[in-house]
Amino acid sequence: MQKYFQSLLIFSTFTFLPLDFLSAQWTPIPLPNEHPEVFALAIHNNNQLVIGTGGLPNSNTNAMGILWSKDHGDNIAQRSNGLLNTRFDRLFRSIISVDGLLVAGSADGVYFSRDNAQSWEKRSDGLPVVRQTSKKSSNGLASLGSTIFCGTPAGVFKTTDQGKTWVNSSKGLSNPDVRALACMEKTLVASTDGAGIYTSTDAGNNWSAANNGIPANVHSRAIIATDQALFAGTNLGTYRSTDQGKTWSATLGSANARSFATGNGLIAAGAFRGSGSVYISPDNGENWFDASANLPRGGIGVWAMAIDDQFIYAAVNRQGLWRLAIKDFQSLQKKGAAVLAGTTPGGSSGIPDNRVMQTLDSNQDGKLSTAELSKASLALKSLDKNQDGQLTQSEMGLNPTRQAPMGGMGGGRSGMASGVLSRLKSMDANGDGLLTKNEIPGMMQRIIDRADTNLDGALDSAEIEAFTKQLSPGGRN
Repeated sequence: MQKYFQSLLIFSTFTFLPLDFLSAQWTPIPLPNEHPEVFALAIHNNNQLVIGTGGLPNSNTNAMGILWSKDHGDNIAQRSNGLLNTRFDRLFRSIISVDGLLVAGSADGVYFSRDNAQSWEKRSDGLPVVRQTSKKSSNGLASLGSTIFCGTPAGVFKTTDQGKTWVNSSKGLSNPDVRALACMEKTLVASTDGAGIYTSTDAGNNWSAANNGIPANVHSRAIIATDQALFAGTNLGTYRSTDQGKTWSATLGSANARSFATGNGLIAAGAFRGSGSVYISPDNGENWFDASANLPRGGIGVWAMAIDDQFIYAAVNRQGLWRLAIKDFQSLQKKGAAVLAGTTPGGSSGIPDNRVMQTLDSNQDGKLSTAELSKASLALKSLDKNQDGQLTQSEMGLNPTRQAPMGGMGGGRSGMASGVLSRLKSMDANGDGLLTKNEIPGMMQRIIDRADTNLDGALDSAEIEAFTKQLSPGGRN
């Protein structure tokens, strides 16, 4: 059974990588001093990109305030005039653009700018002081008409005079730790760290739990509203509501959205742990495309996202800021093969939840260490719910009635072998008939070590076919 598990692990690796991994390419946006951390993004007047920087814990890399670009990130300028020179005042978790006004929530209060971030004024009178830091920590921001709302660890606060005074607006919240806010028509929505989602229909005066369809006591740190739906990222998956939060249904499988963005007819979700993946939907969450492509993997995820008229932006943990041209995503979309997620007629998510990987990856860092691999057999046995010594597709989190995400991957181990064969051959980017490590994703490169029988550092067609035969019924594994 252990040898079967090894083959299963290879199958799982191939199945859940994006089909068009090498097609659309993200490009890094150079930040001043090669700053590695961005926590907040916003699009302001005429596609101006506003960047709120973050800092790295336990290091000398502190946040550097607000950055600005008027040309989609080709050139970056610092716009921090008026920001206090502390690491708390220059670390930003949320930025919104409201009728020409920029509002930015820092780790110590809220800043306002009316001149395209040329100057900032701190306005935090009435916001609560967080006991742990002795600062006025500001998490999420949202606006409803002329009223601006700020989510804090001590509840929701609102201002009707552009931050000159803030008042508590948290009645009904069982958990005051509000991490994100959104507004859909006249309904305010709040993500809490431990009590799920809350809504208010009276401008924040009263809040009610809105978790119908969401597991109890989830931690939610991301929420967004489009014209037609709400999306909430939790530690137990991502959820969508089409009735202003009255009911929710799972979307994106087990992907835990840490950030969202909407614009240009698209909605984008940045995953929280493991892969650092980005998923994009052109139809309000009915279907999702994995657009991760060449984004750095293995970090804690994507902190922030934004969309303007030409690009999709992703702030990757400790890996800086990246952008993907919308036209490149649209070319992926037209191929049709990249559709990895959606809601099936039965109501379940169409994206594979990769339960095998989640089971093996005990520390959930998106990588399998030597120690984790050594315990693979024991870990996979935990999926054998009926304890019959075998793993069914259902126990592995696979839906046998759903079309496989890669053409040719169905049909048991025969389908597995043919799918792996097709995938490997398709990765020969330069068409020289040899597959080298620099042509395949890092998490798959161990296959070359196993299959390279002539030890030349590359796989030819014969070696690829010999390797995939091991995955067929009766093959050596």
